[in-house]
Amino acid sequence: MATYHFSIKSKNKGYATQHYLYIARLMQYEGIRKKSEEVLEHVEPGRCMPSWVKDPVEFWQAADTFERANAKVYMEYEIALPNEFTPEQRKTLIETFLDKHIAPQQYPHSYAIHNVKSRLSGEEQPHCHLMFSLKADDGLERTAEQYFKRYNPQDPAKAGAKKIQLQDGHADYSTFLLHIRKAWENHLNDALAEHCPTVTYQIDGQDITIKNQVSADNYEKYNEIHGTLYLPEPKLGAGKQNETVEYLAEIQKIRLHNAKEREMEQKQRQQTQTHEYFYSCLNEPYTSLEVMHYLNYLAKKAKNQKELNQDFKEIIKTQKPMLQTEHWNLNRMDYQLKNSLEYPDPQIEFNPVLKSQAEQSKVIQTNQPAESTLSSIQPKPKNDDYDFGGP
Repeated sequence: MATYHFSIKSKNKGYATQHYLYIARLMQYEGIRKKSEEVLEHVEPGRCMPSWVKDPVEFWQAADTFERANAKVYMEYEIALPNEFTPEQRKTLIETFLDKHIAPQQYPHSYAIHNVKSRLSGEEQPHCHLMFSLKADDGLERTAEQYFKRYNPQDPAKAGAKKIQLQDGHADYSTFLLHIRKAWENHLNDALAEHCPTVTYQIDGQDITIKNQVSADNYEKYNEIHGTLYLPEPKLGAGKQNETVEYLAEIQKIRLHNAKEREMEQKQRQQTQTHEYFYSCLNEPYTSLEVMHYLNYLAKKAKNQKELNQDFKEIIKTQKPMLQTEHWNLNRMDYQLKNSLEYPDPQIEFNPVLKSQAEQSKVIQTNQPAESTLSSIQPKPKNDDYDFGGP
């Protein structure tokens, strides 16, 4: 199933040239990922570049040299791509997105598509590194040094190119972040609907087919909307803690929890057509199983436990007969609800343990559940093991 990952970064002077060489796998980075069997699917050296640029390296070197101190020399979008797509479909997916959100501003940009295998599951993890300068090319002739000088609206030809901020046209930068992340969600879902509209899971020996879609919502928001209890995963970035059995085992534990949560969520969706609906005070329809599942979430979030307990009794009284006819394990459900009242937090701890080099030789090799389609826009923890890395 497709995974959502869309992060935005920025760097000051001194990083642009090295990062371009890194994403394009040039010079010292040519063989950096041989052990991971990485495939460099595509490199776009430079688009929307000013006329003085003969080679993209020249542009990024000039940006490192002539941009003013403390300026953002480049921005980067780091984007997960569907492994269900072909390399050509992934390239088209990126190109059509750039045509809407990068090219219209004439941001000079370079990008590369990497495909590396997950260290946990062994699945392919194609992703794109897109780096671009906010110094928009306006077509005027300038030298490299002049291009990065300050913009002068009275006489643009004698000054530098105008820097168009990402938040221009939006209330603030936070509003822009929500906009661009939602734009990628919609763009990716449109492509999934065209090329890979459904995925099939096997649950309790039955094949269940669901829509192949992603969501830009973070875990907390998605859980609140859907009454789920997904846990965010820490990111597998650079660092020796990633080599320890304990660290990977804790990530696996979180993934198994999320897999069970996904199974419950798909079950309740499958039951939607056959259940008698329960209507909330807001007149929102819930199936019987959704009610029980959502109560479990509420129990973990509720502040007034006495009022919640009374609500439980009333709702369970009406829902139990329906659940009994469908042979659900009511004793287990009762236990989970009562347990959630006593223990508000999911019973999973994440405490990475660092081991010595000698103890780090062992690697976990197990089949992992499919990664969550959800994402978190908060800095930590992150919900994937994309090993983007780099300087």
